[in-house]
Amino acid sequence: MSTTTPNAQLRVKSYFSRSIPDAIEQARQEMGADALLLNSRPAPPEARHLGEFEIVFGSYPEAPPPEVPSVAPASEVAGLRQQMDEIRNLLLRGGMNPGSGRSRQLLVERVLVDAGLEPALAAEIEEAVALRMSRRSVTEISRVRKPLDWDTDAIIEETEAEIGDRFKTQSDLGRVTAFVGPPGSGKTTTLVKLAISSAMASGRALRIISADTQRIGAAEQLRTYASILGVPFQPVESMAALAQAIDSTPSSSMVLVDTPGLSPAMFNDLGGDLASFLGRRQDIDTHLVLTATARQSDLESAVKRFEIFLPSRMIFTRLDETDSFGALFSVTARRDKAVSFFGNGQMIPEDIQPASRALLIESLVRRLPDVLRAAA
Repeated sequence: MSTTTPNAQLRVKSYFSRSIPDAIEQARQEMGADALLLNSRPAPPEARHLGEFEIVFGSYPEAPPPEVPSVAPASEVAGLRQQMDEIRNLLLRGGMNPGSGRSRQLLVERVLVDAGLEPALAAEIEEAVALRMSRRSVTEISRVRKPLDWDTDAIIEETEAEIGDRFKTQSDLGRVTAFVGPPGSGKTTTLVKLAISSAMASGRALRIISADTQRIGAAEQLRTYASILGVPFQPVESMAALAQAIDSTPSSSMVLVDTPGLSPAMFNDLGGDLASFLGRRQDIDTHLVLTATARQSDLESAVKRFEIFLPSRMIFTRLDETDSFGALFSVTARRDKAVSFFGNGQMIPEDIQPASRALLIESLVRRLPDVLRAAA
């Protein structure tokens, strides 16, 4: 869908389309190679039915409309035409032609799907990158670049920026922090790592509490760690005992709470009381611990199950066992939850680090430079 506004010197036409590359291709076909991309933006609500984006193109007619006399000197018109040609050539060299530019942008979606992203999210990011590229063409129009460098480097840069904008990090702990998650997700090991690397490293007093009375030896394992660290340890068997243990801790101390791993079958019996307790206590910072090696469908199911615990952030473990964080990113990008820490091994306390955008981005776009250059 398109609308046209005539002008004595410049014909301006708006295209409404579901994607910017489609609009660019349509404009080149209808307005010719001289068509210049002037602006792009999300379509206003009243025109959203015509397409998700409004893209404005302009071109000079071969001759001024006969009913409108020319008021500009011939030299000025010639100068404007020369500027128009220069701008058009810059855009073409910058990858805005409908062939190579569009095909290279579509490679973003392919690379992200290969990296493990859900196809719908990969397509959404590709559309966002195309929009970023069109805006970049206007704002950087005077910057001279080599065609290959502009195309490849700009698409990579905008893809990385778009992924980074969709991945939130917040790497800290509350005064009272509880760790929840499925069995085998690494809650106890994560707790011990953070007890050393975050809590004790800050010089604050620390208490460790275990509410995991279901798993054989779980409390004793944590008691051993606490003894080695020289910090108080307390197992609890009820929510009343957990509340008393937390409330009796001095306000200057940090408290880390381990909880039982809850499978779907255990949720009805054990999850309800604990979720209700953690949800009521606004002073408890709950982190959901998941494994980065899990399938996306399993991660989605776990996140949905543990929503009743009202976790503020997520922790992902076993990053050393996977080459791609696609499933991890797909799950977090759809939710308004930050990721606090990455666990990348069993070594205590070395194998834990604050969640890193750079690490995640690198794993997702690692193949993009080679793929783009191969398509050049």
